[in-house]
Amino acid sequence: MQDTILLQYLSKKMHTHAYKLTIDGEITFSCCKVLAFQDTYIKDKDFLDFLLESPPQGIPCLRSIRQKDIYGIVTGHNAIYIVGPVSFASPVYLNCDYNELMLEEEIEKYVPQVNPDDYLEDILFLNHMITGVESTTEQIIETNCLNHDHTGKVQKHFNDILFENHENNVHHNPYDQEMREFGSIENGDLIQLEKSLQEDYDGTIGTLAKDPLRNLKNLGIVLVTLASRAAIRGGLSPEISFSLSDSYIQQIEECKDLALVAPLAHKAEFQYAEMVHEIKEKQKGILKKQKNPRINKCKDFIFSHLHDRITLEDLAAEADCNPNYLSQLFKECEGISISGYILQEKINRAKNLLIYSDYSYIEIATYLGFSSQSHLGTQFKKHTGYTLRQYREIYGRKE
Repeated sequence: MQDTILLQYLSKKMHTHAYKLTIDGEITFSCCKVLAFQDTYIKDKDFLDFLLESPPQGIPCLRSIRQKDIYGIVTGHNAIYIVGPVSFASPVYLNCDYNELMLEEEIEKYVPQVNPDDYLEDILFLNHMITGVESTTEQIIETNCLNHDHTGKVQKHFNDILFENHENNVHHNPYDQEMREFGSIENGDLIQLEKSLQEDYDGTIGTLAKDPLRNLKNLGIVLVTLASRAAIRGGLSPEISFSLSDSYIQQIEECKDLALVAPLAHKAEFQYAEMVHEIKEKQKGILKKQKNPRINKCKDFIFSHLHDRITLEDLAAEADCNPNYLSQLFKECEGISISGYILQEKINRAKNLLIYSDYSYIEIATYLGFSSQSHLGTQFKKHTGYTLRQYREIYGRKE
């Protein structure tokens, strides 16, 4: 009884047919809420025999008609369960494909196109409920799909590269140079970063794609990713580091010119190094130099809620401690009060928006939670020495 309820649920969710059969192949239950959707394929005895041919118990089986319509099959102890047909947006080439049937237009217009991941998860769920066996998506693919042996291809390509590099006496860039490069970011050392990038060494950067532009983009993405992690190790907030990384990677993806990719990636390295440098400078002379997880939580919360009104109680709840204790701890660790830090971060965000966006002054003030444009302007002038207009005219992006 429970298995038929489960079949009804899956049928309704996927907008397709669900069947229960005896081990001998007799259909004892079927359902489909789409009344006009008549699955005449399964009424073909040869095709039904194909679906039931030696299905493995424990791992769901996938079978297709002309590599288009897909059926999922689960074998229980006393019954066989079939869910389908469905189709995927992209072709999936299965080991077991049936070519003896012609696809019928009257049926195909009702065959639902589903997300492959969702479909496999549902078939796995059915399999677990029927057999008690927990299988994985990887096991389904390995059992049912052609050309699934990516590991073998990787190993072959790996061996080919090793052989070719050995024959041509080609070496990768030295690891110690890479350590100096990203170590300088972790330490906030801009001078050492400049030196590491200017090093002359024996070796070449690896090839990550056949297309020259795609190869440079991939290398740039790797560079920015490694730089972001080095900056986190150096004390930069993970949320800030990841957000900056996302921004640079998106800019790299949009590059159409080979010559622009590497400079953009190196610009990210220097920005990360400078941010770490500023953090380390602020830490000098502070009583508690050790990193405190409560303070890190507060800073991440502040970064994510700069456009909201942030109270000491909000931060104390986030850090799971007493508000007065948090206020004192923050001042000792950061050398600035919580309210001062929030204002400082709002001013920094305002600087960024003035430089890189076209938002009006009132829009920036509203976004950052200031009571008025005048309030933002007063605080901005107090901290930077510039009015909002002056700062945008001097530092703003020129079209």
